[in-house]
Amino acid sequence: MKGGYVMENEIEIPKPPTILLKKGKQKYMQITNMLVEEGKWKPGDDIALSALCINYQRWMQAEKAIKKHKELCFETETGYRQQIPEISIANNAMKSMLSFIKEFALTPRERAKLKELIVNDTDDEEMEDMIVK
Repeated sequence: MKGGYVMENEIEIPKPPTILLKKGKQKYMQITNMLVEEGKWKPGDDIALSALCINYQRWMQAEKAIKKHKELCFETETGYRQQIPEISIANNAMKSMLSFIKEFALTPRERAKLKELIVNDTDDEEMEDMIVK
């Protein structure tokens, strides 16, 4: 694969997308390394992981802007109070990010459920094929 790098166990990992800033790239590498070490990295995971990290980056940028504004609302020319756009951006990015986090089983709860399925149901071959160990 062009532009990727090869981990010790010969798994080729694509580089983080260039649209990611420093913190987004760091998060991409952190999660990639964890998934590879646990044997859970599969070809094509880079697309979902890129989306996760892009949403992480958007969420962080929006939260910084919210903190900078110090006000959650502004008044329009007609006198109507409206929330700042960064709140919607942060909320949408967080929702998307959390769905990808669940997809990769990155929350402690999801990891525990996955581990429980593996430990308690090792006789079900169909289930075993669906679970990435």
